[in-house]
Amino acid sequence: MRIVTKVKCDELEIIKIYISYGFTITVEIFTVPEGYKSLATNSFLLHDDLIGSGFHVNKKESAKLALKELRELMEAFPG
Repeated sequence: MRIVTKVKCDELEIIKIYISYGFTITVEIFTVPEGYKSLATNSFLLHDDLIGSGFHVNKKESAKLALKELRELMEAFPG
């Protein structure tokens, strides 16, 4: 597993988590006035339309909430 973080600007950070060959989870973290808003997607063909979201005053917690919601959606809609 490999994790790559790119800061696009002050308001946007993109984290790519390479799980295995051809399977990647992408988390986009936006800075908003109330804290951080995160969106998580993945590259799995059967789940590529699922989006997990998270909102928190802490950046790390926001990303964790988005990943948790994405995982729950993937379990709810098995491929």
